[in-house]
Amino acid sequence: MADVFDEISDDLRREKLNQFWKENGPWIIGGAIGAVLLTGALSFWRQWEYSRDVKATAEMTHLVTASDLPKLEAFAAQTDKNHAMIARFMAAGTHLQRNEKDQAVALYDAIANTSGIDKVWRDLARVSSISQRLDKGAPDALEKELAALSGDKDTWRYTARELEALLAARQNQMQKAVAILDKITSDPQAPEEARRRAFTMRELYVADLKSNSKS
Repeated sequence: MADVFDEISDDLRREKLNQFWKENGPWIIGGAIGAVLLTGALSFWRQWEYSRDVKATAEMTHLVTASDLPKLEAFAAQTDKNHAMIARFMAAGTHLQRNEKDQAVALYDAIANTSGIDKVWRDLARVSSISQRLDKGAPDALEKELAALSGDKDTWRYTARELEALLAARQNQMQKAVAILDKITSDPQAPEEARRRAFTMRELYVADLKSNSKS
């Protein structure tokens, strides 16, 4: 009888976790970057609002507010590196809202490959680019890119590790995915949102491992 109840409990847990995945999977893969990106980009943007280059900042603000994508991208091609970086981040976000991943990835890659801007922003662009290629990109290449961003001293390591776990799960390497997520859940310095997502994802993968072991 206990086995029957255990089986029912496992089924309910898997149903709950699968429902979570259906509702939040796309957000985890792509949108998890969004909150970080928006916070970071806007923080940088505010610094420039009070900078000496008020005219360029005002123009960029107007284009973002107006959602004028062609002019925003043209502005990025003509302005200084820092304003261009923020403009490209914003333009990439607009492309993603329109489900235009390739265009967004191209803009993120352009930021990542721009010399003269802070490494923090170039790495954020790399993470953002990877997040949009995670479902279809070559696993070996993606693993190499993420490894360069998930070290203990890397700014965006928690997001990079989430993506590493998702990539492992994509290849049906659930044990590896769990081990990666353990690095987040056991890290007291990890942001609360990152730990919460890692706990939930870990439960999903552990349930999958248990299900496979019974079959």
